Amino acid sequence: MKHLLLFALLIAATHSFAQDGRLPLDSKNSISYTDSGQPKLGRTELHEKIRAWVDKKFGNAQNAITSDDTQAGIILITSYIPVIHSDYQYVRFDLGVQYKDNLYDARITTLDGVSAEHSPIRLGARDNDNITAKEQIIKTESNRKKRKEAELALQTAKADNDGINTSLYNLLADLKAYITGPKAE
Repeated sequence: MKHLLLFALLIAATHSFAQDGRLPLDSKNSISYTDSGQPKLGRTELHEKIRAWVDKKFGNAQNAITSDDTQAGIILITSYIPVIHSDYQYVRFDLGVQYKDNLYDARITTLDGVSAEHSPIRLGARDNDNITAKEQIIKTESNRKKRKEAELALQTAKADNDGINTSLYNLLADLKAYITGPKAE
């Protein structure tokens, strides 16, 4: 059942984002999901919208917001989001939103896979290297049974990363929709 769910996620994620099963990395090989927007809102309105989104999305801004610097126009959020993954139920992340009049930039960094079975595990370039290694094994394996096992392991690894990508890109899309949407009553 778990593999069927992962396979379905892989197909959906591939068609949705045309992802290759890898986590996005910046030039320093650190996790980096980014988004920006140019809403027609002043700095104060953007600040209020971002805080309202955090309240709505995470239930309590006090617990999720780790830093709120209105002078610098930066809000830092640390929270959890559920993911479809074979090893983790949630991913803990850091989201920084920098804003000024008519502009915001959001960046998700520092991912930790969280499971009831083990301590949080930092996610990053190693997860992409794992996929590359599995691809190499498939290219060089001559035993059919071992090759089939390697192909399944590769599909699972890609589906796991795509599950994380989908959840975090959806989080950024939700932030954008909230900021650019009509004023909440």
